[in-house]
Amino acid sequence: MGQPLERRKYLPAEDTYLLKDALRSFTGDACLEIGFGSGAVLASVAGRFRLAVGTDVVSLEDARSARLPSLGLVIADRAQCFRDGLFDLVFFNPPYLPAWPIEDLAVDGGPTGIEVPVSFLGDALRVLTKEGTIVALMSDEGDAESFLSHCSDLGLEVDSTIRKKLFYETLSVLILRRNRDAEI
Repeated sequence: MGQPLERRKYLPAEDTYLLKDALRSFTGDACLEIGFGSGAVLASVAGRFRLAVGTDVVSLEDARSARLPSLGLVIADRAQCFRDGLFDLVFFNPPYLPAWPIEDLAVDGGPTGIEVPVSFLGDALRVLTKEGTIVALMSDEGDAESFLSHCSDLGLEVDSTIRKKLFYETLSVLILRRNRDAEI
């Protein structure tokens, strides 16, 4: 058995700023960021929510360096430590690059690049209120069409997509809500 993988600290980059911009209009009672990384995105929304919390599989040192007084940070895998239906907004910028085996937990998203985002989405749906919103950042480097198909299979509608073309990839922020006609 090999060495356990460590998650390197994820520093703010183009995807961070795009997600922050997409979240500007959101307010509510409770929000969760799955994979808080540097804490920059969560900090940008914290003042607009009564409860702003993030989870990540980082070291205690990295969590402490991302910590701000208005944030609750939990070292945990995805949202497994929270009860169902707690958050009216769940957002994430997951590891989304195709890679197998996964070597870098900060960026490797599985063989097609959507395996980790799909797992984030599953937890997000469980902890989301019935009227809540999921905001997910994805890249065209992964199998974005399969991710969208999975969202549709789960009864989610894409309300809007914000895109940014970079030199090497196109980033998309997906605003996802439950289809009011679907049984989830």
